[in-house]
Amino acid sequence: MNVESYGSWLPLTDYSTKYKISVSTLRRRIKADDIKFRFEDGKYFIMDEPMGTHQRVHRPSQESDLALVGAHQGMMKGYEMATSKDETKTADLADKVVKVKNDEPILTAANKLLNELKKAYTQILHEKEEQILHLKEEVTDLKTLVRVLESENDRLKGFKQ
Repeated sequence: MNVESYGSWLPLTDYSTKYKISVSTLRRRIKADDIKFRFEDGKYFIMDEPMGTHQRVHRPSQESDLALVGAHQGMMKGYEMATSKDETKTADLADKVVKVKNDEPILTAANKLLNELKKAYTQILHEKEEQILHLKEEVTDLKTLVRVLESENDRLKGFKQ
């Protein structure tokens, strides 16, 4: 990829060197949407101007928009395979996605969606773990009942002989 084709856009490392700002600080500012940036072909580019002149603007490429939409569709397909209890949570999550403001930057919206998915996934995992523990207790109870019934059966066989 040729940096010259971006005009006044610099890769993170070049911007970091030129303006004496760490790459991690730049990444935090990108995440907070405090700096003009582009995301193309998996790389971030920052407008070649001093930090003080940056406004809260996000200019994603069309490819990154399509990738986020595709990722969202893939995640939603995975959730569609859930149980009916989980389907309700998926519907709630889809409602939250629709309510995202149109003027909100796509990266911020994607981060919100990702956080909601993480919360839903964590909650579902916790519920499944509780179900597993309950089922293990039931299996233990059933094994005990089988042992009692087998010993009672053996005792009754001893009386018949």
